[in-house]
Amino acid sequence: MEDGNPKKPLRQPTNKAKDIYNTYLKHEGGKSSPVTFSEEKEKSVIDEHNEPNKTETNFVAEEAIDNSLVEKLKEEVNDLQNKLIQIEKEKNEFHEQLLRKAAEFENFRKRTQKEKEEIIKYANEKLLFEFLTILDDLGNAVTSAKQNSDFNALVTGLELIWNKTKKLFEQAGVSEIENPVGKPFDVEYHEALLTMPSELPEGYVVQELQKGYKYFDKVLRHTKVITSLGKVGGDGEEKQKSN
Repeated sequence: MEDGNPKKPLRQPTNKAKDIYNTYLKHEGGKSSPVTFSEEKEKSVIDEHNEPNKTETNFVAEEAIDNSLVEKLKEEVNDLQNKLIQIEKEKNEFHEQLLRKAAEFENFRKRTQKEKEEIIKYANEKLLFEFLTILDDLGNAVTSAKQNSDFNALVTGLELIWNKTKKLFEQAGVSEIENPVGKPFDVEYHEALLTMPSELPEGYVVQELQKGYKYFDKVLRHTKVITSLGKVGGDGEEKQKSN
């Protein structure tokens, strides 16, 4: 039963979340218009529909990075393989060069050794060729001595041969060591074979037994000599010098 008072219209249900949001916008300056609950819900549905799957996106990005890294590693491996091939090639070339050089050196060593032996073997070839004339002269002297009994002619011929031989030695660099008789014994040039008492002081050369020779500045053969013991008495002791 109606009491005669008009009925008040029913108040629309409120959305507390929307009210709080609108209040927040007003406090921020009121630039944005309030968003109704239906609009907010619609926007939320659209955003959820349009937003891509974050997990799928991350997987695609990681896969792209992995592929790029794999390609880069493949390139580096290829470069290293090419360098390794080049190094192996150079190593083989160096090895072949080393073998060739070793063979060349061995041939050079053998050739040098052979040349050295030939030089030593034929070093006196020229000198021996010159001495062939001495053999010819000696042969002629022997033939002449058998046919003739002239002793003086034989001596003259031998003297000529002697002088010719001596000249050949001098041309080859061989010279006589000076006669040491009456001079002090010198171990550098002399070789003492005997000692004997003499009027000469002790250590002086009394007699030359065999002539010595030098080859340029080198002793070719030492002069063999007898040296003096000095003046000695009948008992073999050296006489004391008188005051």
